[in-house]
Amino acid sequence: MAKIGIVGLGYVGSASAYSIATQGICSELYLYDIKQDLALAHARDLEDMSAIHFSYTKIFHVPNLENLASCDIIILAFRKESLKELPSRLVELQNNILELKDIVLTLKNANFKGKYIVATNPNDTITYYTQVLSQLPKNHVFGSGTNLDSSRLKKFLAKDLNINSKDIFACMIGEHGDSQFAALSNASVLGQNLLDFYKQKLGKDLDIQELEKAVISEGYFIYERKGRTEFGIGTSCANLAKAILEDRKSLHPVSVVFDDIAFSMPAIIGKDGVGGKIKCNHRKIK
Repeated sequence: MAKIGIVGLGYVGSASAYSIATQGICSELYLYDIKQDLALAHARDLEDMSAIHFSYTKIFHVPNLENLASCDIIILAFRKESLKELPSRLVELQNNILELKDIVLTLKNANFKGKYIVATNPNDTITYYTQVLSQLPKNHVFGSGTNLDSSRLKKFLAKDLNINSKDIFACMIGEHGDSQFAALSNASVLGQNLLDFYKQKLGKDLDIQELEKAVISEGYFIYERKGRTEFGIGTSCANLAKAILEDRKSLHPVSVVFDDIAFSMPAIIGKDGVGGKIKCNHRKIK
């Protein structure tokens, strides 16, 4: 029986839990938050949903992090505090790093040997330190990275081309932040080169810089108007967990750990976590 644990039941954690439960991705879903009543309330609310949706995922709230040690996957979605304005990456790091240390070392001491999917920001840095602190193999720890940003990229391209986004292969890589960029030299639409297809259909070249700007600003657009992002990132985390548990060996641009850094690049996700990385022909990452 596959088990998934979620640490942090704010907007991202609760949206991840909802997506996991509605898709029936795991047999058992364990919810933990420092605010125990919040975890309990989400568990009860999701149980209500399950009775309507006929989900076979059993949902539990747990009072201690140690209760997650037997999970196959733990999604880190905690956030130190809720801010009205979107914080800088430095502020996010200062807010979250101490809590990360407490969480990961507690789970390490409880002998957690599963996979980590990191959603907490700044994503690349938190992903790196999760691997360092946990001492798990590097392929067992990865961040959501630019997986959602890549979905936004395909969303904008699909609107321009008036096609289904599932027919587009393209991704954002690099930092999960303002310096990420579109890797389009290998991008394709229905097996055809994306840039050629775009020009043939619309009669003009794709403005790559404007496209990148639109993708990067989309999160800010949503945050400034509703104070959070949740559905996109929650579904992204759920689908990454699904790729692991079903050994899909599907390609996702996620934040992966190298020697002393983590950043997003296309990676094959399956039962072993990151099963391989795909090299792209792209502009130099500085």
